[in-house]
Amino acid sequence: MDKAEALKVIKEFKTGRLKSFKKRSEAEEYAKTGFEKILCNNNSTAAGMVAVEEKSSNFKAPRSQDLVCFRKLIRDGNLCAVKTTSWGNPRYLIGIGDTPAILQEGCRYNALHIAVRADKPDICELILNTVGNAEFIKLLYGDECKSYLDRAQIMLDLYLNTPDKGLNETPLHFAVKFGFKNVVKVLVSYPCCVKTLPNKYKQLPIDIICSRTCQGDEELKKEIRLLLEDQYYVPVLRSDDNTLQPVIGEPFSPTSPMSIKLDPLSPRLEVRAFAGPMTKSRALEFRKEWKTPPRRRMTPVKKIFEDEPDSPINNLSLRLQDPEKGLERIGRDLAEEYHVSWKEFWPFLDDFADFRTSDGLAKLETYLEHKFYDQLLQYNKRFFLHSSKTNSNPGKEAEPTDELDYLYNKLQSCSLFNAENEDSIDELEFFTPPSSPKLIVDRSDDEMYIAEEGPATFLEGSEPTKLDYAVYYAVLSPINSTTYPNIYRWQQDMQLAMKRDSPRTNNTRLSRRKLILSP
Repeated sequence: MDKAEALKVIKEFKTGRLKSFKKRSEAEEYAKTGFEKILCNNNSTAAGMVAVEEKSSNFKAPRSQDLVCFRKLIRDGNLCAVKTTSWGNPRYLIGIGDTPAILQEGCRYNALHIAVRADKPDICELILNTVGNAEFIKLLYGDECKSYLDRAQIMLDLYLNTPDKGLNETPLHFAVKFGFKNVVKVLVSYPCCVKTLPNKYKQLPIDIICSRTCQGDEELKKEIRLLLEDQYYVPVLRSDDNTLQPVIGEPFSPTSPMSIKLDPLSPRLEVRAFAGPMTKSRALEFRKEWKTPPRRRMTPVKKIFEDEPDSPINNLSLRLQDPEKGLERIGRDLAEEYHVSWKEFWPFLDDFADFRTSDGLAKLETYLEHKFYDQLLQYNKRFFLHSSKTNSNPGKEAEPTDELDYLYNKLQSCSLFNAENEDSIDELEFFTPPSSPKLIVDRSDDEMYIAEEGPATFLEGSEPTKLDYAVYYAVLSPINSTTYPNIYRWQQDMQLAMKRDSPRTNNTRLSRRKLILSP
């Protein structure tokens, strides 16, 4: 009953803990069963609802030596080690009371403060994505907690906006005053990052840009100032079934989201691509140029391959000839010209990606890797079935494994020097035809022309589709065959298919056949 006496007793047991109860009966019941009792609180909860006491976490708080090692990993930018350590014990990032864990006492720096001070944008993004992940919260608190998403959002907000003890500055203050542009870009990309919190001297982040370094770099100051303003994005809106013409939407930002008119009789519009972030004035300029590109000359619309790649005439022809990806192709090039990020939705990935960046190429490489692996499994399966049939019927002639073997066997059977026809060769009479046969254009000629290319695999089957061409134009050439071997292989197959199907190649092939078959 005496708390002071209980504290004296607990000192004798280093691993002991105290738990308080309001009633002696509750303490006795807990001592017998070891389970928390369901508490009914009529004053704070509604009638019929119960509140269950939260269980303690199974993870122990790291020692001071462990926190020093973890702090060093963050400063060194060891992405893999930081991720492994965080998921191995969430207490490295989340402390007692659902607050960011303090890694450096005195100034009370958490992991994000240290990553920002070390100018490690990748570590900053890793920390924010980790604490904002509901699975990470679930790992810490177990299955008893039901509000993982809410806790993750609260923890993300605390990491972004918790000030230090000295100057009452947030991580955004640190990144701005030291001129870490890439870190600022990461921090402001999260909507819950508050850009108007004052420090100890009532200074906002925009007031202390590059105050600790890079005083003469005006270009850097300008770029950081633009990042601190509201960031806007320019979207492309499309319907699910492509029954409506695509629309270039109005610029939107996290603070002022766009409003899509919901008409129950019209198809639903969704964002399928967007460019940004950028300032509002620049977003309006971007949309204007994207929506109404200037025309340098008044000429009829020509085909894409007859115009220059970047001409306004080509932009207009892309809109008309490629209704599915024409707007995206123009916006992709325009985003590169404006030096802003570009994201585009690809249904086969079920995700947004930019195939001109390493992140987008990695997603495409993973998809093609699985595609080629499935093709290899199917080939091995057919080969196994063929081998089993041949072994089960030893007297039966083996079937050809591919078209070339089949053609070879047929030609052998038609040979004039076959043993079966050797006796009857002298009895045959041969006549020279009066003229050469007429030219017959057959699809088999094209198949024989590309027979040496072998089987090819594309995104949706064995033949290229509109999706393959759309992705082909979205990927920049050349591709490193060592880093992205599957993309390189697919790109080579696409080039062969485009060469085979192009009008010029068909005309050349037709002329070549005419020359050979002419008398």
